Amino acid sequence: MEPYLCITQLNDFTFCPRSIYFANIHKQNYSPETYHSTAQKVGLAAHKSVDEGEYSSRKNILQGITVYSEKYRLLGRIDLFDISSGELCERKYSVSAVYDGFRYQLYAQYFALTEMGYQVSSMKIYSKKDNRSYPVSVPVTEEIFEFEELLDKIRAFSLDDEFCQNEKKCLKCIYSPLCDYFE
Repeated sequence: MEPYLCITQLNDFTFCPRSIYFANIHKQNYSPETYHSTAQKVGLAAHKSVDEGEYSSRKNILQGITVYSEKYRLLGRIDLFDISSGELCERKYSVSAVYDGFRYQLYAQYFALTEMGYQVSSMKIYSKKDNRSYPVSVPVTEEIFEFEELLDKIRAFSLDDEFCQNEKKCLKCIYSPLCDYFE
């Protein structure tokens, strides 16, 4: 049986397939304060009220709860889900574009909530910095196929696989000192 993947790993893998490996090295050996970048610390602070269940006192808002998908073997936490409207929201500190990794995180949360019996009718990415929302369509056939392909790639990934470096991403990567592709 396949092990569960963390929902956040979908975004990480999309950013760089090697990052999941290096993140695990850091988590096992170091305190987060020693390797989190300033941007990550700001992001964690932006999530604090949701993670601690203090964002809203409304009973119809699920916040920071653990969700899972048995079908896709995924586990993670949602930011906000409005049971009344069916709106799922992934909060980020600053969003300049809806990257594939963001969409995949929402898809995973969507599938988990749906399996758990909730009705998700709409999804969005929220940018706290500029108070903007970016709608993301509920996945249909093509997006579901793309999502399933990503899960297969993550589960089959090896550091020995051929790797195409993206220098712009490498410059922003907190794991670049560990990576043999970074110069």
